[in-house]
Parts: sequence; C-alpha cells; structure tokens
Amino acid sequence: MRHSDLTICSVSGHNDGSAAIPALCESLEQLPGSRGLLISQSRPDTLPVGIDWKQTAALSYRQYSIFVMHCLQYFIDSDYCLIVQDDGWVLDGRNFTEEYYSFDYVGAPCHAALIGDILKLRYTWVNEPDRIVIQNGGFSLRSRRFLEAPSRHGLTYIPDNRRPLFNEDIQLTGILRPRLEALGYIFAPDEIAKHFAVEYLGPVFHDGLAFSKLVGHHAPTRKLISEKTVTYTVNRPTRADQYGEQLIAQHLTSLGYTIAHPP
Repeated sequence: MRHSDLTICSVSGHNDGSAAIPALCESLEQLPGSRGLLISQSRPDTLPVGIDWKQTAALSYRQYSIFVMHCLQYFIDSDYCLIVQDDGWVLDGRNFTEEYYSFDYVGAPCHAALIGDILKLRYTWVNEPDRIVIQNGGFSLRSRRFLEAPSRHGLTYIPDNRRPLFNEDIQLTGILRPRLEALGYIFAPDEIAKHFAVEYLGPVFHDGLAFSKLVGHHAPTRKLISEKTVTYTVNRPTRADQYGEQLIAQHLTSLGYTIAHPP
C-alpha cells in the first residue's frame, strides 16, 4: 500500500526538532510513498535528504496547541497529515489500512475522557456510558479538511487557566468534538482508534487488544533516540509497575527494538 496523499509531520517550537528525526525516518520507511516534513525553529544539520523543513517561531506549550489548530493547515499540501514526535511513531505500517483514511481524525485513545464538561483521568471513566474518550494528538492522522476546520468554522482554542492541560487534542477530540461531528467531520470509533495506536493501557478498555494490529503508539515515557532504539524516561522498576507497560515493551522487542532505561 502506498501513501502518496500523506505527509508525516513533526512540529517543534522550542528547538531545531532534531530529536524527532528518528521517528520521522522510521514512520516514512513504514509508510512507503509518504512525504516527510519537519517544522521547527531552525533547520537541523542532521536532517536527512528527502525530509522537507519549514520554519516556525518559538512556541510555548499552549502556543503549540493553537499552532496545530489554526496554523498547521498552511504547512500541509497533501490530503492527510500524520503527526509524529520523538515519543510517537509508526511501529508497523503493514497494519495501516485504507479504512483509516475514511476518518478525519484517528489518534490513540488516552486515559482521559469527558463526561459532560468534566474531564476524568486515569481511566476512572471506563464504566461511564456517555463518555467522550480523548484521542491523543501526538500520534494522530488528520485529514486536510480537519486541519482547516477550526478556522473555517470559527472554533477557537478555549483557554482555561484552572485546567492548563486543555491542549489541542482535548480541545478537538473532546470539547469541540460534538460541534465538529455536527458539521460532518468523522472521528474513528474507540474500537478502531485503540488498534490504530496506544498511549498507556487501561483495564477493561484495552482488554483484548491485539498488539499484532497496532499501527503506532505515543507516550512521553517512550522515546525513539535512534534507529530501533527506544529509551524509557522512567527506570525499569517504575516501568514494570505501570499497568500493561510490560506488554508494550515486549511488543517493541518483538518488532526488533532495543530498550534502554535510565539508572
């Protein structure tokens, strides 16, 4: 399967973005025909031939969210965009099917969900029937029309100083999701999204997850530092205590990754 209408993109507003190069390279290899794009403050000397570069100004954490919601559309000229980072990339491109292109947004379901206007964390929402599960933005597939949607429809970033974690994925796949769906934008259902990618596993929600079907992952504690080398930002005992993390580490190992830990 070729992905000629896909741009694999990483955005870094606080440095040259060189840390994302391994994730870009691995994802491009896994999805043949796609094009690579790094958006950062300066062009890294180590940027491989074949990956385009475009410049952005310095971005704070909140400004990154506003950039993705309202500016990224002007940097992408393909029909779809896959956002990757040094802690989120394609694990197995063979699992990427045409079905994913039928959605405007697909991301790893994370541990957060909205129940009404209340954001619940750490899978405490798992038995709630009327939940909106947040789909992670750090490894996410978006159609070009979805990138354009907030500006086209006047859906602006909603600041909330009481809850500073209201970043762009919570905005787009939680707070604004009902309005976007009413406008005709299609989000992947939870059962499909959870096999597109994982963040951190949770009981009940991830029961029966088929690792053999995963396309990718995103989690701040797992970083791709070089070809097929993942380092955890937590030590081995801490990683072992995290629910389901041993299974994720075993899956990475089965795909040929070497895993390192801090002391």
